[in-house]
Parts: sequence; structure tokens; C-alpha cells
Amino acid sequence: MRELFNIISAKPEEGSPVSRFFDAVERDALVAPMYDAAVALGTDIYKKKLPNCNDINNSHSVTKFFIAAAVGRLCDEGRISLDDKVTSFFASFPPDGNERWKNVSVYSTLRHMTGLGEDSIKCGVDAENSNEVIGEDFLSDTFRLPLPYEPEQYRRYSDAAYYLLGRIVSAASGMNARDYLNEEFFKPLCFSQWAMACCPMGYPIGGGGLFARAADIVKLGVVYARGGELFGRRYVSKEWIDMSKSSDFALSRFRDSDIWVKTGAHGQIVAFTDKRDSAVAWHGCASEDDHGKRNDRLLEAYLALLDEVRPK
Repeated sequence: MRELFNIISAKPEEGSPVSRFFDAVERDALVAPMYDAAVALGTDIYKKKLPNCNDINNSHSVTKFFIAAAVGRLCDEGRISLDDKVTSFFASFPPDGNERWKNVSVYSTLRHMTGLGEDSIKCGVDAENSNEVIGEDFLSDTFRLPLPYEPEQYRRYSDAAYYLLGRIVSAASGMNARDYLNEEFFKPLCFSQWAMACCPMGYPIGGGGLFARAADIVKLGVVYARGGELFGRRYVSKEWIDMSKSSDFALSRFRDSDIWVKTGAHGQIVAFTDKRDSAVAWHGCASEDDHGKRNDRLLEAYLALLDEVRPK
């Protein structure tokens, strides 16, 4: 398929705003590994691959942004309602499951407000030892997790919530969520290469595990920056994007800026601004202590770029 975007390898003239942003990326690579980065200005995507970079890289929790978009598309089509209970999509419920899950809605799950508490020890389905901790049936084990709080009472960020949403996408669409994302997002957006980590039963981890290039994951940021429609194709509604911002569906605001972001565990990101028709993405592997600081540093560099090329 012909690439819809204008993909430009980052070799802009010295001293240009784009060049200065990628200079900041290279400086950050001296702090901890940086793999690749991409900036979209309109439908021009500038990309940079750093030394020793894999062709595709783990986006970790940026994956949640894509799962939420899939839920949004199915909501727009009327195949999912935010009020639906998460258990309603499955024919069976484990005999020893926690009955409180039957009160949890899709809306609360998107917001990480299922009722999980801080002492829930098996929320990380994207962990190295997940099979040892959980076993093969991640769905049943999720429904066995304790819920000490009522939905919407307490926010407990977890990969388990978005694994569950991925399973709901599979149930509501009639195809594996991996295939649904491919048909509705990856193929029409011309992703060059991608892969998804899956549970032993073949369903995407959901909370993490999307492997792709920054120059591809940035494209969903462009879709959101343009109100959900791009090149004549509607991916999600503007109403869904607005609700994602106001309700924290895998999105949060960067300080008081017009930038909306979804971050990953080790300093990955996709971010966009609908005010200045732009998006940005990168992959790296910063330490737990520094990955938030990395995102802050590079988002500040991105804001500086935008102020030069897309004034407020």
C-alpha cells in the first residue's frame, strides 16, 4: 500500500526547529538508551533512528492508547456502550470469580477505576513472570482479582484493565483485537512493521506489548490531532476524542499546555495537539527513576519546536 504520509528521514538543515528537536533526542540518548523518534507536522513525518535501534520497539503502555481507540471505534458503531458491564461480553464467568466485577462498566475500566486497590498484586499482565503468577487464562484470573473499592471510587492504574478491554474489543468485533486493530488502524495508516505481545490464549496483552516504529505510532496521534478523520477516513469520532481527554481514557494533559500524551513504562510516548496539527512519538529505555523526567525533557523540546513552526 502506498504510504499516505510524507516520511522524511531526519536530515534537515542545521539549526532548523526540527533539527534542534532531534538534537535534544540525541542528548537524551546519552542519559539512557533512545531508539527512535518521530515528529508529525501536518502529514509530514520526520523520523530518526538512533544507533543500535531495533526495526520495531516495545511501546509498553502506549499500547493502551491503541486499545482505547479500538474501544472508541466500536462505541461509535454502537457495538460497545460505555455503560456495558465488562462481564456482559463473555459467555462464562469463572466459578471462583469475584462477583463485584459484574458491577464494573467499560467506562470505569477505561479510567482505571474498576475498584482494584493498591494491594492487588496481580495487575501486571505485561510482567516477565506473568505466566508463573497468572497461568494461561488471563481473563479468568483478572475476574478473580480482589476489588476492595466500588467502581469510580479509587483509581488503580493496571495493565489488567486494558487486557480486559482488549478482550472486549475481540468479543464485540467478532475478531481478535490484534486483527481488528490491523484492519481498522494499522493497515489504513500504512504501518510498515508491527507486532503485539499476546497471552497464551492468543489475545493481545492490551496494557502493553505493541512493537512498532515511532514513525508509525505517531500516526494515531495525527488522527487524534485532526479530530478522528484523516485522508477521508473516519477512525474515531471527535466526541470520542473529547471524552478521552475529559475522562482520562489513556490520555492526560502535559502540564497546562495543549499537548495530550500517553506514556510508556520506560520513556516511550505518543503525544498530539489539535491546536497546532502535530504529533510526536519516541521509544527508549530509561530507568524507572528517570523515564518521567525523560518525557518531560523531550516534551519541552517538542513544545519549543511547535512554538517555532506552529505558533499558538
